[in-house]
Amino acid sequence: MAKHKPDREKIRKILAKRGYKNGKPPRGYDVHHIKPVEEGGKDTPKNIRVIRTTKHQQIHANRKKVGEI
Repeated sequence: MAKHKPDREKIRKILAKRGYKNGKPPRGYDVHHIKPVEEGGKDTPKNIRVIRTTKHQQIHANRKKVGEI
């Protein structure tokens, strides 16, 4: 099965509409998909949030521990 990749341009437009300068999260923050793209999550406003980089790393580390990734 081919891995799906986030559509960077779509994400940039979503963030720009939310008021993020140049459609990018500020330093120290990442874009996080609530439902991962690899699991069928979409690049939609409802599935994308901006969170602290450290929190993003924790989420993915915890998912690896429980075998979700």
